[in-house]
Amino acid sequence: MTQTVELPEGFEASFEDGVLTVSDGSNELEKKMDHALIEVEVDGSKVNFTPLRTKKDVESVAGTYKAHTENMVQGLQNDYVYKMKGVYAHFPMTIKKQGNEIHIENFMGEAYPRKVDIMEGVDVQVDGDDLEISGPNKEKVSQTAARIEQMCHKGNRDPRTFQDGVYITETNGGKE
Repeated sequence: MTQTVELPEGFEASFEDGVLTVSDGSNELEKKMDHALIEVEVDGSKVNFTPLRTKKDVESVAGTYKAHTENMVQGLQNDYVYKMKGVYAHFPMTIKKQGNEIHIENFMGEAYPRKVDIMEGVDVQVDGDDLEISGPNKEKVSQTAARIEQMCHKGNRDPRTFQDGVYITETNGGKE
């Protein structure tokens, strides 16, 4: 069963060497979609994903490729935005953006800052304890937010007592 994505007006797609590129004229996103049993075809304003076998696991890969392509189109139309909030009880931590990294200083009274790399193509704005992570690539935006959240792991402490950290508070999913 062929999965088809209709591209909006002004969008173009190309498939070469197992990489699908979707462009809106000014920006473009790339995603590797290389599977031996899925045929990818760009036909004008349509992208078709045809499984070469009718097994559920192969058909599900075609559906996944369709969803990835829809996410690429949606991200080019409206950036994905994740909002995060820094929470602390006793030790006032500070969150800073320094170059291509996020530094979380004085977390739980630690002497050395915790550092997180910002993925390419992702924009991070820091305003006190609030962070806003945005970009057209859903995977990179969500992965950057997850890395920041996971960087505040508290070790073997009771999470009911030690609630310090940086947490995702809101996502928009590319919709405005």
